[in-house]
Amino acid sequence: MRLASVLTVTLVLALPVAASAQESLLPSLRAAARSAPRDYDAQVALGRALIEAAHYREASTTLTRAARMRRDDPVAQYEPIRVLFAQRDHRRARAACRAIIRVDRDSAIAHVCTARAFLAWSRAGRAFEELEAALAASPNDYEALLALGEAHRLRAAVAESESAYRRAIAANPSASDPHLGLGELYAAAHRDADALAELRRAHELAPDDPDVDYQLGQVLEGAEAVTHLQEAVANRPGWTLAMAELGDALLATDQADAAAAMFRQAITADSHLAHARAGLGRALLASGNLQEAEASLNQALELVPNDADSAAALAAVYERTDRVEEAYAQYRRAADLDPRNPAPLTDAARLAIQQQRPVLAVGFLQRVLGVHANHAPALTLMGDVMRARNQTAQARDFYQRALNGTGTIDRAAVQASLRSLTGG
Repeated sequence: MRLASVLTVTLVLALPVAASAQESLLPSLRAAARSAPRDYDAQVALGRALIEAAHYREASTTLTRAARMRRDDPVAQYEPIRVLFAQRDHRRARAACRAIIRVDRDSAIAHVCTARAFLAWSRAGRAFEELEAALAASPNDYEALLALGEAHRLRAAVAESESAYRRAIAANPSASDPHLGLGELYAAAHRDADALAELRRAHELAPDDPDVDYQLGQVLEGAEAVTHLQEAVANRPGWTLAMAELGDALLATDQADAAAAMFRQAITADSHLAHARAGLGRALLASGNLQEAEASLNQALELVPNDADSAAALAAVYERTDRVEEAYAQYRRAADLDPRNPAPLTDAARLAIQQQRPVLAVGFLQRVLGVHANHAPALTLMGDVMRARNQTAQARDFYQRALNGTGTIDRAAVQASLRSLTGG
């Protein structure tokens, strides 16, 4: 790698981390860039921040302007291509990388650029050869190590990805992206504590990065999840997926009206976002607006017919509007779509008990317990059926198993049912 390129890499790494700029800080970054139009660092800082906020057109213009200041520098030419990577535009990214290759074919950044283009196309395998060449030219190149960590993460190669990200952190300790990558890696591997630790570190380094806040919103629960997802939405306006996730988090914290409002915003931005349609239906169901809930859930199922959660929510709408047979059919459909979730058939059994149809209830419960033998809600309902039949021993057994099972139950009520049995 040429000396000029090495110096430029060092300079770029000294810039403020791109992800640390939030939407509300863009005016000051724009002002700084306008007041110093020939200041390369100011233009790059603004451009990277615009990428994080998903203002891709303005980011492209800004970073192209910066690249023109250093036409012979491959690293400077790489900056506007970051926009194409963010947009996952593989074809245009590959074409743009060829310009860097013409300037310096053997530079690390030329190989990183091509590798990133393949990663934008989700072709991790084709990226490795380029990344090996990049690291042969510059063994501690931060961009190459970061891309290598991502390539291994896409292949679910945990140890290799972890190693690459750790090396990237050593190359640039102030950068948040390797910690974000580790957080995503560990979350996918169900190492929740490790994921949370890395994401919190990423948040310390880049407190306004919408990607970090979004991932934290996935790992955390309750009010913390809501807070981080609100930040993600604020820092990347129009991010419909984050809006839908925020709606889910609000609904999970019993804020149905706020959740509905957020889902409506997401639908306004993307009318084909099934996640938001389904979420709106569930929020309206929670707030008692059954007619509109049914319409929204049907729209969600038109977009994604195999959405088990929407099918279960639609079953609940049918149940609450006294369309019992339709409710049973939808509960069965939801269970067939997601056999790992015991809730739809358990809810169907609860409805059957209310309708005084114990044989039907037992059929649903046997199906649940055949797959989820320790599901406490189903065990409790089976105990209720046995108690109604005066089968005391069986009822006692099911209640005791429920108290030692998994899932949320009213333990005090189950214990009271046990005491009500003869000899309980």
